[in-house]
Amino acid sequence: MQKYFKKIVIGLFLILFAVGIYAVCIEPFRLVITNWTVETPKWQDNPPLKIVLIADTHAKFPSMTEAHIESIVERANAQNPDLILLLGDYVATHPFGLALTPEEGTSPYKKLKAPCGVFAIVGNHDLHPEEQEIGWVDALAATGIPVLRNDTRRLTCEGKTFWIAGMDEWRMGHPDMSKTLQKITDQDPVIMMTHDPDAFAYMSARVALTVAGHTHGGQILIPFYGPVPFVIPSKFGLRYVYGHIQEEGKYLVVTSGLGMTGIPARFLRPPEIAVVTLKSPEK
Repeated sequence: MQKYFKKIVIGLFLILFAVGIYAVCIEPFRLVITNWTVETPKWQDNPPLKIVLIADTHAKFPSMTEAHIESIVERANAQNPDLILLLGDYVATHPFGLALTPEEGTSPYKKLKAPCGVFAIVGNHDLHPEEQEIGWVDALAATGIPVLRNDTRRLTCEGKTFWIAGMDEWRMGHPDMSKTLQKITDQDPVIMMTHDPDAFAYMSARVALTVAGHTHGGQILIPFYGPVPFVIPSKFGLRYVYGHIQEEGKYLVVTSGLGMTGIPARFLRPPEIAVVTLKSPEK
């Protein structure tokens, strides 16, 4: 009996060791493309819009180097999107690894290309006092990409007319949804960028689509169970943890993002570039 028990213990140890190696050394680099289609009458009569979402890169060597961010940019461009949205948390504040400079962590984004433009918002990690001191938000702005903080842009491109809106970070910034929406001067559809999906619970029905990151989709999932609710950085638990969510006629897509926080590991939630096709319902 003791002999069998020892074998079971050794077997469990080897399984946990293999899972740990996979979660730290393999899955964080297994970049996937995830596609979502959102059909809503709020998109009005515009042709379909293809949006690429890049979130939560958390730049830090060795898991997220400048070269790795450049490869993410290449994959994003290869999707031939109409629009590219950067959803915050460009910096990593966890203690594992070596920090990149703000310029190293943001300069690859200069190569992003989309006919309707590239737009960014900031995340909670970007607004940590020590990260602001060394200039991550300033470095992002220096790329030439518009950084929307309670601000909007009206776009006309590829036969589509719509608004891009970006709220300041929900927890550490100064978000003002009313102020942001007041800048919209007509009835054209609105795409809202927010780092934290908790904002969706208070989102105006005026918005055609909300996009967010922040949760990492749980980052580490338990087999046959899924994300662990108490580690999700949301007061709503699993409600907005990941994917395409529809509530009360409002539409949200939450991407699991690309980097890591807390611990440098991912399991059953690989890093992703999310591609969202926004369209009107078929008539």
